[in-house]
Amino acid sequence: MKNIIGIIILILLAAFTYVLVADVNLFEDGDGIFRDFDIQDTAKVDQVFISEPNGKKILLTRRGFDKWMVNGEYPARPDGIALILKTLHDIKVQQTVSKGTMPRVIKRLASSGKKIEFYIDGNDEPEKVWYVGDATASRVGTYMLLEKDGKKSKQPLITHMLMERGNLNSRFFADKVLWKDRIVYKGDPKKIASIKVKHKYDTISSFRIEKVGEAKFVATSLEDGEQIEVHQDIAIPYFKLFGGIYYEYMDVKSPKEQLDSVYSSEPRHDIQITLESGEKYSFKSFNIPVKPGSTLGDKPIYFHPERMYVYSSYMGDQNHPIVQNLTFDPLVPGFEDLKSSTTVEK
Repeated sequence: MKNIIGIIILILLAAFTYVLVADVNLFEDGDGIFRDFDIQDTAKVDQVFISEPNGKKILLTRRGFDKWMVNGEYPARPDGIALILKTLHDIKVQQTVSKGTMPRVIKRLASSGKKIEFYIDGNDEPEKVWYVGDATASRVGTYMLLEKDGKKSKQPLITHMLMERGNLNSRFFADKVLWKDRIVYKGDPKKIASIKVKHKYDTISSFRIEKVGEAKFVATSLEDGEQIEVHQDIAIPYFKLFGGIYYEYMDVKSPKEQLDSVYSSEPRHDIQITLESGEKYSFKSFNIPVKPGSTLGDKPIYFHPERMYVYSSYMGDQNHPIVQNLTFDPLVPGFEDLKSSTTVEK
């Protein structure tokens, strides 16, 4: 008898654990409370519309494109899209909202909640609409309300992601600048015919490296005209660096006058790549001024030691991206570096 009771208890515990972890809905939507926030087949999602209470709106779409786009204008950040789709797939209902908290939560959702519309399969009407509010006091859950078929749930719920902390609200934003894919330049390295690098302040020589044949490259010093043949094991990896150049973040806070002053100064580096088609792209780096009196290791500094502004003709002159020196430096070696890295000279 004791064994039977023990088995029954184990079965009940297993069932409870399954319900808790798998977020099984014990009560269907018959009570007017919608709980199925998730969309399991996120491959069907082809459009996401985000509205913020401040009036900002943004459309993330891949309809008519081979990639996710921001308002149909430029590529969206892949990491941001991936995070949204992961959230849509993995979201769970953690618990209901207490009666005492309910009025405040509803008021906050109405005044400061974000509205997220998910569209699938080219449909004109959203499959699901989320109203995303604040985080709970524990920072583990997020207050949300679900809308389906044009009808809102009777009450909000607390959602979460298993094994994750933090407010889900921050994953959805309508700032166009923040949604831009952090691309300074992206292209096929195999289509690059030549790369020219000019140095203004660094004590290394400017150069031009050209592809002159199948896996054959020649570099020319722009200081004295010296030429060397660069081995393919050196040249090809260098060309591949230009397959994708990315910035760290966009400066959207500095005054226009300050940015104009920086971008009208002499560039630290000036890069020009020419494609086999004859198309050209230009990239320039500029020192970032620091506050007067700044020091590093008790020595005065006048520019940021780890970051630079960059101009990219690929992006246009209305953007002011900032790159890390650590990321950008491999793009701007000196002629001496190429010369010392190859054993074949011309």
